[in-house]
Amino acid sequence: MQTLKVELGERSYPIHIGEGLLDQPELLAPHIVGRQVAIVSNTTVAPLYLERLTQTLAGYNVLPIVLPDGEAFKNWETLQTIFDGLLTARHDRRTTVIALGGG
Repeated sequence: MQTLKVELGERSYPIHIGEGLLDQPELLAPHIVGRQVAIVSNTTVAPLYLERLTQTLAGYNVLPIVLPDGEAFKNWETLQTIFDGLLTARHDRRTTVIALGGG
């Protein structure tokens, strides 16, 4: 695994590059504040990695939100779909949101 650090002062963060990273909960745990996690993905990436990431996050209350793929869906309506999912599942401001996407 290679690690690059994005230098932003107090907001600096690491980027991990390598194989099998979704199977390493110790890389995610420091970034998860509470017990609730929402994973936002799309119909292309979710079938490939969502189940694996959900298993890695065993012990957390995980809410998957799968959206249609494509630039046409990067809009306010889709954002509202995410908000609706979070509210319906009673997630709050302590929820960690993970974006599981492609390039």
